Amino acid sequence: MNKRNVTISKSKGVMWMCEVTDSYGITHVNYFETTEEASKWTYYIWENEDVKVDKDDLMSEAIAECVQMDIDRGVEPCLD
Repeated sequence: MNKRNVTISKSKGVMWMCEVTDSYGITHVNYFETTEEASKWTYYIWENEDVKVDKDDLMSEAIAECVQMDIDRGVEPCLD
């Protein structure tokens, strides 16, 4: 599931706010003078998101969540 999202907005008298959500659901916020700078930053975040997240940690968290869901349902967890 892809969680990517971007919102670029501006309040009167304020810099452009860029709110970027990467594929892992992590939200980054930054402020820029122009919309072009905000757009470039969006692509920078998306192109470099794999560098920031340890894929092994994500996998172990996903497995732990699956095990917890089994326990919550009253099923014996099985990783086979």
